[in-house]
Amino acid sequence: MFQKSTLDNGMRVVTSEMPHTRSVSMCMFVGVGSRYETDEEAGLSHFLEHMVFKGTELRPEPQQISGAIEGVGGVINAATEHELTVYWCKVAQPYFEDSLALLFDLLRNSLYEPDDIEKERHVIFEELGMINDYPTYKVEALIYEMLWPGHPLGRDPGGTRESVGAITREMILDFVAAYYTPDNIVVSVAGNVSHEDVVAQVERLSENWGLGERSEWTPFNGAQCGAQSKVEYRKTEQAHLSLALPGVSLTHPKRYALDMLSVALGEGMSSRLFVEVREKLGLAYDVHSEVSHFTDTGAIIVSAGVDPKRVYDAVATILEQVGALRDGLPEDELEKAKRLSAGRLMLRMEDTRAVASWMGQSEMLLGEIAHVDDVIEQVNAVTTEDVQCLANDVLVSERLNIAVVGPCRGHRRIERMLRL
Repeated sequence: MFQKSTLDNGMRVVTSEMPHTRSVSMCMFVGVGSRYETDEEAGLSHFLEHMVFKGTELRPEPQQISGAIEGVGGVINAATEHELTVYWCKVAQPYFEDSLALLFDLLRNSLYEPDDIEKERHVIFEELGMINDYPTYKVEALIYEMLWPGHPLGRDPGGTRESVGAITREMILDFVAAYYTPDNIVVSVAGNVSHEDVVAQVERLSENWGLGERSEWTPFNGAQCGAQSKVEYRKTEQAHLSLALPGVSLTHPKRYALDMLSVALGEGMSSRLFVEVREKLGLAYDVHSEVSHFTDTGAIIVSAGVDPKRVYDAVATILEQVGALRDGLPEDELEKAKRLSAGRLMLRMEDTRAVASWMGQSEMLLGEIAHVDDVIEQVNAVTTEDVQCLANDVLVSERLNIAVVGPCRGHRRIERMLRL
């Protein structure tokens, strides 16, 4: 059961009371992410996420922040995504009130000291360098650039070395004033606490928090009309490849049909890709598919790491399996995908952090909490006709994208293979 209250200052509070648990998980979702940034601001949301952990008026040293949670056996972290930023912690139930107060302290009272900004700038440079060094991260970055060219969705949320190097304290403070406001925040709490207790504490912690004026994100209006590929040569043991096609948005009526298509294609050890690419042909240790749903767009992405000598065989096999989905899914295969999806969702909902994340993200992006039973009902309503219709809309050669990072020089050969 989920409950929701909206405070006078516009802050939304969503809770799920789970009396059988010993933990409480709390998330503060801020309605801003990398797609809200201009080119000059690229990486600003992520930089800010780092900076709130550097010290507040009450806790001026970073270790006072992490130590307050870790000292009671809890976990604290944050993440910057394209459409939101989330700060979260999970603690044993007796430490709930102090932990929620700490999260509010981070978002309201961080110091953003100039010296700390300069030190953290170099930490982020190292993070960006690390991402570039890992082929699995690099191939993902390349595929996002191809899916959403010239748009913030196509950029790494961390920005670039050049944009991060130009971020100033004034830019950070302006960003906080615009976006870190109560009417742009969802507080989500799951565990052995009551809704009334959570609301009472949030009301106290958010007193006298002013509002701000902010910009909205830029919609993606691009339309791909030709297959494309990118190959980046690197001396690695494996060739890392990613194949992607534009998908559908978070609210699209065929969203769950695409989800079921992806499950059947490459989610789990009984999926088509795992059976064909790994079990039958031994082409890869890891091969899988996934979907991305944003507010106005989306994608389906297949990833694999393969022996460089067999990269073309792997690409051909993956393309064959993707193309075969246009013939539809047999009823029994669709039913298996539905059971897998519903079962995994129900298992996730046993964990307080998963529940808090589910509620908060749903409220922030959809404006309402998606109830698990309703989602399962929509999944079960997907028909073989829905999947086949969706597959023929999405799985078309003209929208294929493939990126390869590794010891591969056959760019033109890859290009010639891009047919479904």
